[in-house]
Amino acid sequence: MPQNVTRRRFMFQTLGVIGGAMVSGDLLPLLAEAAKRKQVLRVAIERDVETLRPDFGVGDSFNVLRRLIYTTPILWGMQQRPDGSLIYTMDSIEMVLATAYKVSEDRQLIEFTFHPNAKFANGEPINAQALKESYAWFLGAKGSGQLRVNGLPSEDRIEVVDDVTVRLHLDRPVAWGLIGNALLSSSSIVHAKEILKHATADDPYGTTWLETKTIESGPFIIETWQKGSMMSLVPNPHAFQPATLERIILQIIPDASTRRIVLERGDVDCAVQIATKDIPDLRKVSGVKVLSYPSARGWWLGMTWNKAPCNNIHFRRAMAWAMPYETLLQVVTQGLAERSRSCVPNNISGYVGDLWPYETNLTKAREELAQAQVPEDLTVTVPVYAGDLFDEEATVLMKEHLGQLGIKRNIQKMPISQKRTLMTKKQVDMAVYDWRPWVPDAGYFIYWKWLPDSFTNYGNYVNPEAQALGNEAITMAIGSPERQAKLRRFQEIVNGDIGLVPLFTQFDNLAMREHVQGHVYYPDAIPVLAKLSLG
Repeated sequence: MPQNVTRRRFMFQTLGVIGGAMVSGDLLPLLAEAAKRKQVLRVAIERDVETLRPDFGVGDSFNVLRRLIYTTPILWGMQQRPDGSLIYTMDSIEMVLATAYKVSEDRQLIEFTFHPNAKFANGEPINAQALKESYAWFLGAKGSGQLRVNGLPSEDRIEVVDDVTVRLHLDRPVAWGLIGNALLSSSSIVHAKEILKHATADDPYGTTWLETKTIESGPFIIETWQKGSMMSLVPNPHAFQPATLERIILQIIPDASTRRIVLERGDVDCAVQIATKDIPDLRKVSGVKVLSYPSARGWWLGMTWNKAPCNNIHFRRAMAWAMPYETLLQVVTQGLAERSRSCVPNNISGYVGDLWPYETNLTKAREELAQAQVPEDLTVTVPVYAGDLFDEEATVLMKEHLGQLGIKRNIQKMPISQKRTLMTKKQVDMAVYDWRPWVPDAGYFIYWKWLPDSFTNYGNYVNPEAQALGNEAITMAIGSPERQAKLRRFQEIVNGDIGLVPLFTQFDNLAMREHVQGHVYYPDAIPVLAKLSLG
């Protein structure tokens, strides 16, 4: 990770305050220089990145950085909305590292042709062999799971045809094979040879070195990284696509209210993770614009299938009739969401929204509870991620509603990591949670959510007919009539079982100053900062 590219390094100075946030001395001269330049983008992010490993990093801040420092073969195509904003389309592909691709008729062979002059930040070529080595590194390190999901289980299925051509031989047709193997995190191109130079007996893939250092393949390189404070990036001098921006400054501001303040003041050009409750007021601020997009990030009430009373269909129906759907939309999301009406999220291919009959009706809820014969003093323990307003407020509203039915909810606040661990281990009876499929396809969601061994099958849902349909849909071509019929029947079964209670699918919002141009919304909601410019 170079510390000095074409601009001077910034010496440590005194601490300063910007918009109520403490800012390290290194950031002050950067911001001063940014004020003099036309193409320096300042972005307020919610936390520092924990690692530079593209196979392991998590969180919105890391994903933003990953798109800057690691290239991928392709990106989703884009189209213009009626309001002039840009959004992805599944009907086209944007070439990035790749210049062309082919998919065989049986969808088990994918061929890429790459830019002949592509280079890493150290000047070494990003050619077909380098790409194979990158994928092989992912297969050996912890990122291998995603490639296996995409039908690429081993290095011997990667064929180097010539210096600029690679063929991927999938072990089965996968509906999202092209996107999964050329766009998601496991397709981030790393300099595997350099990483492996730092391997040890205890660290055979050099992952410790990659925690804090890397050789970038993307459009930007890391210039300065002050842990817990800021990161500065400048254009990769060897990038095959020229950058408009001269520098990107990622300023770490953990508090959402402070991120809003610095954006309003013009101290930053863009701010991520603005609290939903602040969006309506922020829209009224002169010089600020908020772009909102219907997303695939669904929120659900999940219940276990292994334990009473949740394993009783009448109890689950009671929960479905008891949910305060419209109140959740208006109070929790400030209207910046839409009702979900299926066991897969809105705004993805294959979603069917006419198979969920439940509205808020406490009379019907009481009738179902009577048939469930639950104890009068029933208490259900519910874990809540402390700090997530959607989770906390939705759970409290549900507690009040269910209290009218005589059901008590014991709310246990905890860190997100603890809640996720409990849910992954299937040790939660009932909980509100969210999940976003990075590929906007119902089959992809089913793979991760509804099969017996799915990672997010938190409630241990089992229905052989539905799961057989899901498995079949995974291998079929997206959009085919036969696949659509199977996905509809799948949702009909799972919704009838009340595998979970769909609550809402939130909007994704990105707030920025009006002079920021070029933002494109993608289904994973990761801003591609390299596409932006300042007017």
